[in-house]
Amino acid sequence: MPLLDKQRRVIDTKRPDYAVFRKRRRVGLFTFVLLLVMLLGGGAYLFSSGSAEEVSQQEPLVQAEAPAVVEAPEEEAAPEEAPPEEETTPSAAAEEEEAEPAVPVPQDPTLFLTVPKLGVFGHTVRNDASEPALDAGAIKVPSTGFPWEEEDTNTYIAGHRVGWPGTESYYQLYELPLMQEGDMVYLADTNGTVYEYRVFAKFAVSPSQTEVTRPVPGKDVVSLQTCTESLTDWWTMGPGLYGGGPESGRLVVQAERV
Repeated sequence: MPLLDKQRRVIDTKRPDYAVFRKRRRVGLFTFVLLLVMLLGGGAYLFSSGSAEEVSQQEPLVQAEAPAVVEAPEEEAAPEEAPPEEETTPSAAAEEEEAEPAVPVPQDPTLFLTVPKLGVFGHTVRNDASEPALDAGAIKVPSTGFPWEEEDTNTYIAGHRVGWPGTESYYQLYELPLMQEGDMVYLADTNGTVYEYRVFAKFAVSPSQTEVTRPVPGKDVVSLQTCTESLTDWWTMGPGLYGGGPESGRLVVQAERV
């Protein structure tokens, strides 16, 4: 322990150099504190001014608006294209016409006549121009056509005006002069096929005018004929009703197929 005592320095506060030492120490401490304050204050100033300057140079913040969502336009459904219509060529039309079933030709040429205006219903029409056949009822002139034929036809039927009692010929076509345009006439064949006709003409001819039995171009007709007293007298009950003399007439009513 003596060695430590020797090494310890004893500071005498009464010595004159001790006051100088204290003064210097105070000045140095004051100077150190002043520098420290300046450094800290200047750095803070520089830091705050720099931050403020950077902030001032920045543009003011504006809240960004959310972009509007634009919906994609709905696609319009394309109109459905109608299937192309099939064009009917003349040859195809002809084939269709040929494909249509033709009216079957009956084995028996007998027809049946109905004229509601005359009170005639289902009278037999024989394909026979003989006198006995005409006395029994209506006849079809054999040289004329039939309703089931495809070409233009004129089914020519004749009957008595007064006729014979007990037969269909009795007053069969007596009221034929009363027929008018638009009245209906019906024929039926032995197959059961019915043919409908509508009256379009009424006229008188002489017994020699046989051309009236010919086909009418572009038409399918039925003709009803009976005897009259003359070409102009359709009602007198004289000998002309029985076809006597050249002055007698033939009253003809024609109806077109419908």
